[in-house]
Amino acid sequence: MPDAEDELDFTKRLIRAIRDSDWGAGGWFDAFRSKLPDDMELVLKTSLLELKAKNFDWRRPAEELEMLLKGADAQTLLLIDELPLLIGSIVHLDPEGTRAERFLLWLKRLREQYQPRWFFAGSIGLDSVARRLRLSGTIHDLQLIELGAFSPEKARKYLTLRGNFHDWHLNQETVEAILHAVEWPIPYYLNLVLEELRDVVNEGRGKPTPLLVEHAVARLVVHGRTHFDHWDERLQKLLEPGFSSRCETILGMASRGEHGILIATIELRLSQEISNYAERLRVVRHLLDFLISDGYLTRHEDTVQFRSDLLRRYWREVQG
Repeated sequence: MPDAEDELDFTKRLIRAIRDSDWGAGGWFDAFRSKLPDDMELVLKTSLLELKAKNFDWRRPAEELEMLLKGADAQTLLLIDELPLLIGSIVHLDPEGTRAERFLLWLKRLREQYQPRWFFAGSIGLDSVARRLRLSGTIHDLQLIELGAFSPEKARKYLTLRGNFHDWHLNQETVEAILHAVEWPIPYYLNLVLEELRDVVNEGRGKPTPLLVEHAVARLVVHGRTHFDHWDERLQKLLEPGFSSRCETILGMASRGEHGILIATIELRLSQEISNYAERLRVVRHLLDFLISDGYLTRHEDTVQFRSDLLRRYWREVQG
């Protein structure tokens, strides 16, 4: 639910998803519809179900949602995508964090009382968001599972097989050029480069080579910004203005060189805004914790750098 706007929108979308699932077929839905409160009405559009609020209060439909969950068992899996973005939207509406805490506690209670198994997926870590808001107690029952990148060996095999699919022979130098350009070998980035490389090859520029890989990457960074803009946009959606602007400052500094930037240099830059040394160290630690846990940066001793050189080049292009 990456574009859910608030608690009611989240609840509506979850009910709609249940309605469209195999589990949603049967008598439970008729029972649910008959018990809707007076300030809610059903709106049927083709095969989709929507709840339309006449008098907004998300807690009322939330209670009705719980009625649905009572009919599920441990074989029912609920996958919630990009919940941190919704939490960010709620925090923008209530910067004190009271609404976000109430919402997360409600979800925690649902997990504790009902049998369905909950999975929260997303490009942003729910754990880092909860820590920033000092709400870690609302998710302590969840187990963190990180889907990492391919190992170098698996990435090379993957690229070779994808090349064979396009009737290419990717030699070792070309494969290594792609891995160097991507640096963080997740399938999404590998495919972005391969698809751009395919366009370059189809334009008649010859067989895949390290030189064509560089040409494809340069073109991808400049003209394929829709593939990367979410990295920038989610800072605005998820974070309060002061926090997001400092994140952007750090990312701008780190984007200027392949080998990143010294943490001491970041601290020096922020000394212009935060004169107290202890407070400045706390803020820097907080900022880097977020940027590292959510995949922007990685740390090597006293230096931080972009996890992906592809993302670094995009960020440098954005910064102008």
